[in-house]
Amino acid sequence: MKLHDFGFTEGINEIIAITENEDGSWNTAPIGIIVENSASTTAMARLYRNRTRANLERKGVLFANVIDDPIIFAISSFGNLDEDYFFSLDPPILKGSMAWCRFKAKMKNGTAILKLADGDVIGGKVRAVNRGFNAVIEALVHATRYLAIRDEEKRRELLEKIYYYRELAEKCGSEREKRAFEIIMEKIA
Repeated sequence: MKLHDFGFTEGINEIIAITENEDGSWNTAPIGIIVENSASTTAMARLYRNRTRANLERKGVLFANVIDDPIIFAISSFGNLDEDYFFSLDPPILKGSMAWCRFKAKMKNGTAILKLADGDVIGGKVRAVNRGFNAVIEALVHATRYLAIRDEEKRRELLEKIYYYRELAEKCGSEREKRAFEIIMEKIA
């Protein structure tokens, strides 16, 4: 069992991370899993101080859902997915996931060191790369930063990038990418 078995490639792989909150509920958030060697079982993720990081520091377990739904990425960027979005709660698997895996995690200086523990590939779904989907992911990175910082000049720069990616999603994306952008724009308004 190696990272490539679950669709991970070298570089940054965007997934939906699921961690357990103190009350036993699930926290969902998109994060980038950094892979240096997809034929290995180790990866990492840089995390700011947030709920995902706090949960990893406390429990040391991260579930990664490999999914290509832009709406799931948009909603979970700004809040938790409720149980209606889950196929299973034990282990936590989102509807539409192509694969899931469980990592044991240790935090070190803001970086989660991840060790693949188990998981499963779900179905044989195939999807070509869609530039609109990629634009949604890039815009979400900028949108979450836009909401987190207060420097007006940096916020303007981020907003310009978000608008650029919105145009790209409108041109290249499906209806789901366009709906994901509606969610982004509602959240940053």
